[in-house]
Formats: sequence, C-alpha cells, structure tokens
Amino acid sequence: MPQIDSQTQKVGLIGWPLEHSLSPLMHNAAFDHLGLNWVYLALPFPPHHLEDALRGLRSLGFKGFNITAPYKQAILPFVDDMSPLAQILGAINTVIIRETADGSRVFYGDNTDVEGFLYAVQPLLQRVAHDHALILGAGGAARAVAYALCKVGFKTLTFMARNLARAHLLEEEAQKWGFSTSFKSVPPSAASLCALAEQISLLVNATPVGTWPTIHASPLPDDFVIPPHCLVVDLVYNPSKTRLLLQAEKAGALAINGLGMLVQQGVLSFRAWTGLDAPIEVMVQACLNAIHHVEE
Repeated sequence: MPQIDSQTQKVGLIGWPLEHSLSPLMHNAAFDHLGLNWVYLALPFPPHHLEDALRGLRSLGFKGFNITAPYKQAILPFVDDMSPLAQILGAINTVIIRETADGSRVFYGDNTDVEGFLYAVQPLLQRVAHDHALILGAGGAARAVAYALCKVGFKTLTFMARNLARAHLLEEEAQKWGFSTSFKSVPPSAASLCALAEQISLLVNATPVGTWPTIHASPLPDDFVIPPHCLVVDLVYNPSKTRLLLQAEKAGALAINGLGMLVQQGVLSFRAWTGLDAPIEVMVQACLNAIHHVEE
C-alpha cells in the first residue's frame, strides 16, 4: 500500500466484489513510477450501500473513480453530468470529480470501455469478417463491446444472456444508436449456440464467468465446438488463460483475454484524472506480475 498523507490525491474503484481486481496494482504502479502523491483504492460496496458510498466519495475529496460490475448502469442517476458516449450507452465506467466555483463537487461520468476494447482487439479484427458477432452478457461491458463493434461495421450482433429481458432491452436501445447493424437476443441454450455456430466470426465473453477463483467455469458448454474461423475475446483477464480461451485454442480459433482492454481503459481514466500520459508499459507489467504470482 502506498504511503498516504494529507496531501495524497485519492481515486479508486467501486464494485462488488473486488477481491481479484488488478486496477489498484496497475494504477498505483503508474503513480509510483511518475512520483505522484496519488493512491488508487479498491472500494467494494454491496448494492444497498451504493448511494451512501458515492456520498462519501464526494465528501472525502476523491478526484474520481472507476466503476465495475454491477454498477456501470446503476450509477447513472447519481452523476451530475456525463459524456455524450456515456449517455448513448447508458453505462459509465469512469467518474471525474470536479470542484465548481462555489466549492461544490460534481460527478462527471464517462465511458472509456469502448476505446479500451477497440484498442485491444482492432489488430485482430482485421483478420475476421465483420459479419456476425455473438456477445455473451447484456450488462455495461456488453454495451461497450456492442457499440465498438457497430463502429467498426459489424452487420449483425446477437446478445446471449441468462437475463433475456435485459438482453432484449439492450437490443432495443442499441437499435437507437444510429448504426446500420441489426441486433438479436437469444437465451443461453445449446439450440441457440448450434444455430449460431457457423454464422459468427467473433465471440466476446462480456460476463465475469471464468474469472479467478472460479477458473474452471466457462460461459460455453464443454461440448460446444467453437468454429476455427472465429475470433474469441474473453474480457476476463485473471487467469490469463480462461477455460473459454482454452476451448478456443483447442478448436484452432484465435483467442485473446481482456488484459489489453483493462490497461487501455485504465490509461484513459488515468489521463482524465491526472492530466498526464500514463506509463503503459509499467501498468502492463504490474498486471502481468500479479497474474503470474496467482498462477504459480
């Protein structure tokens, strides 16, 4: 834990749970590298305490914070203003706390997940057809992924989620984004997967299934054969090789985890809070060291 004094600038991460998040390690390594008297704290709050937690962050002089599951949409009513992208998406992952002329402190919400995802996967997207993508999940991360894929010209996006009503809602909202992409939502069933198997060129896991410590879980059944022509992106980054990625590699499909997205969205948040360029290599290495330590 970095030394904290009365001059330390505070940022953090709110979500539930947060035991295995690498964001504090990543940001604190960056602050230390640049000699900044800043600290990034993990701030796990259960859902019924969200409003109280946000009130505390405003009062305690925080400069900003990141938001992860399950709060990327739940936080919307509590921000004072937000970026056009966050408003379109209906999801926020970064808040900058600004002090106004009268001394009040306001929350400005933004979304850096879209750019973070594109930065991580764009080179690989050039190797697959931009026809049909299957997105597992319908939460805040799935929204960012969907918007990013619309931007690069995917023709069809299918959302597969246990909460089908939530997937239908995302489908309806995505149709208002102004892209020519068509959208569908289906339940997570063997029949749905079989029907989609030969259609999709991209599969993205935007759920937490498979993250540490439940490393043997996969969002796909073991007997589902991933098409070898398909790019598989698992937004989970810890462990580095999830069960889903192992399934993809066994099928001969190209596969990557979510570490690149984590770092790049963090880089953008870092810049928004500090006004400085983040030391990307330092942040990546801090994450890799932590993952390697867990996997030993």
